[in-house]
Amino acid sequence: MNEIQEKEFNDFVAMQLKDKAKSNLAVYKSRYKVFTKRFKTKIQNISDDLLLTALLEATSDNEFPANTRAGLITFLILLKRFYNVEHKQLLLFQIENNIRVQIETQERKKSQKKELGNYSIDDLKSHMLSEYAKKNYTSYVVNYLLINYGVRNQDLNLKLVTDKQNLNDEENFLYLKNKSTIQFIRNHYKTHKYYGKKVYEIRDARFVTSIKKLIEKNVSYMLHTSSGDKLDETSLARRIVTYTLDALSEADIFKIIVIAYDKDYDKLKEYEASRGTKLNTIIENYAVNK
Repeated sequence: MNEIQEKEFNDFVAMQLKDKAKSNLAVYKSRYKVFTKRFKTKIQNISDDLLLTALLEATSDNEFPANTRAGLITFLILLKRFYNVEHKQLLLFQIENNIRVQIETQERKKSQKKELGNYSIDDLKSHMLSEYAKKNYTSYVVNYLLINYGVRNQDLNLKLVTDKQNLNDEENFLYLKNKSTIQFIRNHYKTHKYYGKKVYEIRDARFVTSIKKLIEKNVSYMLHTSSGDKLDETSLARRIVTYTLDALSEADIFKIIVIAYDKDYDKLKEYEASRGTKLNTIIENYAVNK
């Protein structure tokens, strides 16, 4: 990215990302770089034809390219719209690509149904209990929260505290409220803007014991670096799969849960609240048997 492009990008995101999550900046920057690798001038001045050619080339090796292209084409449209530049071909491509996204989504669901159909929620729970029996307390806590609350990776970046004075409104916590209760507090998660702070009281004896054992070992952050510091968010996914059954991802575990409670509307509504995701979004993205 040269100086001209850097100014174009900075002016755009300054307005576009106003009042939005800071994490969106990294997403926008990665999308912008897809095109700055190929062009040395302002992206707004590049013709739609050339931009679409670059987009297709950059995503040709993706397993589900239409989904990746959706983010890139939306970015280009927003950029050109911001600079008041004509972009009819981009809009037409977006319509065509949206149809392809729907097709790919169904293909992906069929594939995932076949793969994830080998697992049940009982398998997940058995693994969780096995980890506790082995005194792998962090693993038990991670799996417990994934299974019972359907949380995302980001939600598991948790600080362990015993003093209420050490709580704040920025981080996520596991607070030892009393000898038999842990408060699971989430301030920093994907949909916080819409759902606000979430607090759950957990009295599961194994969970409480696990937290006490970690605190006894002077663990400050449940997922931490070798020096005990809070783990960087970019490393969360890689760390979390070291604790899950067969290295299943957070998303795959949630899909297994949704499959298990496919006919249980009340249970899915509980996960809607605890995960912080609308039920129709859960059905659309995680119900692989639909």
